[in-house]
Amino acid sequence: MTSVHIVGMGLAGALVAWEFIRRGVRVSAWDDASSDTSSVVAAGMITPITGQRLKPTWRGELLMEQARATYSEIEQHFSSQLQREWTLRRVFRDTSMQEWFHRRERAGELAPYAVTQIMPGVVDGVRYPYGGMQHGNVTTIDIPQLISMMRSVVVWTPDAATASAVIDCTGYRAVHDPNWSWLPIEPSKGEILDVTIRGLDIDHILTNGTWILPMGNDRYRIGATHDWDDHDPAPTLQARQDLLAAARQMIDHEITVVGQRAAIRPSTQFKRPLVGRHPLQPDRYTLNGLGTKGALQGPYAAAQLVSCVLEGADIDPEISIERWFQ
Repeated sequence: MTSVHIVGMGLAGALVAWEFIRRGVRVSAWDDASSDTSSVVAAGMITPITGQRLKPTWRGELLMEQARATYSEIEQHFSSQLQREWTLRRVFRDTSMQEWFHRRERAGELAPYAVTQIMPGVVDGVRYPYGGMQHGNVTTIDIPQLISMMRSVVVWTPDAATASAVIDCTGYRAVHDPNWSWLPIEPSKGEILDVTIRGLDIDHILTNGTWILPMGNDRYRIGATHDWDDHDPAPTLQARQDLLAAARQMIDHEITVVGQRAAIRPSTQFKRPLVGRHPLQPDRYTLNGLGTKGALQGPYAAAQLVSCVLEGADIDPEISIERWFQ
């Protein structure tokens, strides 16, 4: 196979493009450059522990190894930085999170991530009413920069006539595409705030379910909401109020909102990507469903897809689309 065409150049399309390019395949691509896709506003955060139950991420070590290798290769190829390493501090919201912390700790599940406990109280101006925890091994990826770099090395055209295969990476819009509407994609609206917080002075990511991400010079990003019902990409007052309320549970500093953005994620309830060949169209493939974990799961999913396209390799059953077609 000498050429492929990618429809949709968000995070999924960009990672698929890279996997083909590094294997010497000519890539053309096209999308509508819409501003309502999640790649435009995503924080690009990779963390090994997530959720109220502090659960280590599915296939965490494998996915993180693949992600680091992929982003490092792209950085080297383009002589540009995409990755930034962080420490994350998590504020426990209730006694249930305390209990889950001790349960995971006793089971040894947190040991690989150098987790330390934060006792209840105020630490560096942040309230920890039920305590919390700190760990490293957290990375953010500059997704807009990644997409921009990939756009610069593909042939930009809507014409797929000469391509041997078409790869659809259209995000939540797949629910309206007759080719892929059978996939279990559940669009989820996410909103973030760009803010200034003078005097906070933290150099780590802070989260109580809503995260505060330092951007430098008193600038921070606060996110993100999850709305499964509202698919209008316009920012809302309710989301702004919810994000500010969650941030103010942690800090007393004045927060000044300077921007607000919204986008629609291609989420799935089972929080896995959707990867594979169309069962009735052998030259058509997809990578979709990256949701909130795209920066972590995307490189692995893209590598799986490209191996399928070029070598006929089987897709990991956990992410294969085969089980969803009826």
